[in-house]
Amino acid sequence: ARSEDRASLPEAGCPAPQIQNGRIVPAPRSTYAHKDTVTFECEPGYTIRGPRVVQCQQNNTWHPPAPVCEQGKCPVSTAHAT
Repeated sequence: ARSEDRASLPEAGCPAPQIQNGRIVPAPRSTYAHKDTVTFECEPGYTIRGPRVVQCQQNNTWHPPAPVCEQGKCPVSTAHAT
């Protein structure tokens, strides 16, 4: 509720972003400084949907928002499975 107070701390940084069925490369750290970037990879059999690289912002959030790993290898969902 009081995120403004936290932003003034010099030790603050972005927490390691989370991604299901995927991982961060290189291995995630505990915190990231402003302008640090992370790259996401999906596990075999999953396709990344969204940005592969995100950057730590001054307000300790990641931009753009982290992607998701979806099952299936085709990035374009034109087939409708029932």
